Amino acid sequence: MLLASPAAAGDALWTFFEARCLVPYEHIALPDTRDLIRLDGTDIWEGDRFALVLTVTSCAAVGGAGDDLSALLSGRDEYDLQDDGAWQSTTWREPRIEVVSGPYGYAVVETDLES
Repeated sequence: MLLASPAAAGDALWTFFEARCLVPYEHIALPDTRDLIRLDGTDIWEGDRFALVLTVTSCAAVGGAGDDLSALLSGRDEYDLQDDGAWQSTTWREPRIEVVSGPYGYAVVETDLES
């Protein structure tokens, strides 16, 4: 086993982020907003515990403290740690994406880089 599952680590925010943002972006798809409520006039989609904040190039899951991305992504061959602390997708995905964490959640961002 390369990496303990985020759910086992107790990180419900990561599980929400991975399902709603990261997996769709890895497959060049739109974020999963099913069963979420969009706030009027915004690109914020609220769920029971967490929310998605969308832009043209990013999807963020917010509403909780996240675990260390190193623990969550270091065992995955398709991501490399960058000097700025972001994890960047490698050769299998174009355009490359970056996964970052902040004080209130995780975000996946489209980059202009190609693999």
